[in-house]
Amino acid sequence: MTHIRETLVTRRYRMLAAGALTVLFGASVACSSTPQAREAKYLRRGEAYMAKKDYARAFLEFRNASRVMPQDGEPYYQVGLTYMAMGNVANGAEAFRKATELNPKDQRAQLRLGELMAGSGSKDVVKLATDRLEEVLSASPNNSDASDALALAEWKLGKTDEAFSRLEDTLRKFPSRLQTSVELARLKLGQKDLAGAEQVLKQALARDPRSVLAELALGQLYMVTKQPAKAEVELRKAIQLDPKNGTALMGLAAIQTAGKRMAEAEQTYLRIAALPSAEFKPMHALFLFNQGKRDAALAEFEKLAKEYPNDRAAQSRLFAAYVAMGKSQAAQNLAAAALKKNPKDTDALFDRAGLSLRSGNIVEAEKDLRAVLRFKPDFAEGHAAMAAVDRAKGLTLDERHELNESLRINPALLQPRLALARNYIAAKEAKSALDVLNAAPANQKGVLAFVVERNWALLGVGDTKEMRSALDQNLRTGRSPELVVQDGVLRLRLADYSGAIADAEEAIKNNDLRGARLLAGAYLAQKQPRKAEDRLQELAALHPKSAPLANVLGQLYLEDGNRAAARKAFEAALAANPRFLDADLSLAGIDTQEKHLDAAHRRLLGLVAANPKNITVLLMLGGVAADMGDQEEALQRYRAAIAIDGSNVFALTGLAYTLASSQPDEALKYAQQAAQLAPDSAMVEDTLGWIYYRKTVYGIALNYLKTAAEKEPTPRRQFHLAMCYLREGQRDMGEQTLQLALRQDPSLPVTEKGW
Repeated sequence: MTHIRETLVTRRYRMLAAGALTVLFGASVACSSTPQAREAKYLRRGEAYMAKKDYARAFLEFRNASRVMPQDGEPYYQVGLTYMAMGNVANGAEAFRKATELNPKDQRAQLRLGELMAGSGSKDVVKLATDRLEEVLSASPNNSDASDALALAEWKLGKTDEAFSRLEDTLRKFPSRLQTSVELARLKLGQKDLAGAEQVLKQALARDPRSVLAELALGQLYMVTKQPAKAEVELRKAIQLDPKNGTALMGLAAIQTAGKRMAEAEQTYLRIAALPSAEFKPMHALFLFNQGKRDAALAEFEKLAKEYPNDRAAQSRLFAAYVAMGKSQAAQNLAAAALKKNPKDTDALFDRAGLSLRSGNIVEAEKDLRAVLRFKPDFAEGHAAMAAVDRAKGLTLDERHELNESLRINPALLQPRLALARNYIAAKEAKSALDVLNAAPANQKGVLAFVVERNWALLGVGDTKEMRSALDQNLRTGRSPELVVQDGVLRLRLADYSGAIADAEEAIKNNDLRGARLLAGAYLAQKQPRKAEDRLQELAALHPKSAPLANVLGQLYLEDGNRAAARKAFEAALAANPRFLDADLSLAGIDTQEKHLDAAHRRLLGLVAANPKNITVLLMLGGVAADMGDQEEALQRYRAAIAIDGSNVFALTGLAYTLASSQPDEALKYAQQAAQLAPDSAMVEDTLGWIYYRKTVYGIALNYLKTAAEKEPTPRRQFHLAMCYLREGQRDMGEQTLQLALRQDPSLPVTEKGW
């Protein structure tokens, strides 16, 4: 419930207005070696760190307290508060749950857990919240926080009258209780009763005309309902009552910025930065940075970092500014200085890992991140960063594991959720991607990046109708490059070629070269390769240093069967960017097609030396080695790919096909595993047929080979089927199928050894 309350008046600023954080357990305990005394010491330290907002150290102290007194609920309650302060709602709820298990009479923990459960999107969880909150009210009938939380739960369960009645009853008992007025106003706003919400807050203000918080609540209501003029009036009244109220000043600055009153906004941010609370100190610098005055902003960040050397947030802001301004060495020096002072400074380690990732130094990034996660195993952002390391190394499953762990710890993180969806989509598991995205918090579902990723997932599951609806809705707001490309891809899928070409040209006009790929696809779908070539050649002449564009042109030439032109285009891509992997792989593919196996092998060996865990390179190298007759190397490469990703169907199938000649029983194990992962794959069916052929079980082999040839009737598969027909004694079918295969590829008797 806490996060919903913060819509109008945040808990943070209620506490600021009250004066200070509440210290729950401040009694001193005499030094002793008993577990109770050690627990009390850890709790005192943790509370001291919480007061300083040093949540990482507070967490460690509270965790130590739970270890010395594992059956006491107090440390878990404090851990829950710490998680909530860090924004980790899921783990906070779990800690409160543990506290209530150990001490069911702890109304604080019961209330906190009930509040969180009341805010759930699951009706079942909200129902459980009502039971828990009713127990708190039974023990403490005048607990207004519990009453407010229960009203929210009733509201979410459709018990509108009960919710309003409960809040109004609380206000009758406690007329000056502003928080209940805020809750009542929020529920009225949820019913689109703006006048009612406004009236509730005005009544609260009438009861206490000098209430800064009431003025703030009314001002924030006007901000939420997009009435900036009215909001400004109330916020200025709040500032007149309390000139150092940071919340009111921040609201006023936001209104001034939105209204393009930058000179006024800057003066307000200067007032904010002069406030005594540390959280307000960087606000003017952040304003300057966002306005493009980066040098001036950097000077302020440096000054704050120097004035507050022990403020980790100040150091992190300075680090981020250095990175954003391309001052990598300064950022590196800052992290090094922090680590010299404290080698276990997880924030500095994490910052340095980010630098290493950006510069492509994966080894150093991984080293620092492992240290971070050793000290902070529940650091969600650390797991997300480790996923980026795994992605750079081509470790798809490891990346997936780290992203799932990140979301388990903190389901509110958007970027790991999007990265996990991309992981699933790349693995052709769009349904899983859609499930991950649909589980996102409601406030993320309107974010453009979320909409874009969900559109790709919808396309992956074939739900073009919902994708069309989502695109139409969002394109009305603005034609962002991502949406324009997606619109073109969908139009291409639905055979609206003119619409796809129009989108492609719009993308190209905006210097988005993804439009080139879309354009090529649209012309090829209409069997107009010449038009595609002409347009892409024109673009390539305008962008001679664009490796992606040269690569698209090369792929187009390949589609048209022009290997010589494709080779030149891929070589041009590598000239523009020597590390452009796609072009290197395409050249290796051309060499393989043209039977220049030694050249393909040399190129792939160079690529695998640069990145030993790139599965695509390993698979191609395995295939080339098999074509060269080097079964031992082929097996080595396929096994290496499986060691990286045990669910890679291509690796499993390649290993099975290669093993079939000498070890058909072992080959069958891998092929059956591939069949479980891809039951409709013609490639897997053909491999199973080859294995049974080698086992001389021709009847079963024939069934698999027929299915494979029916699904994807390539000359190679027709040749396999023909040979099995002949082995089975079905000579007419065998010769007929063999002639069909050989007419398309006369070299098959030479290349297909062992049949």
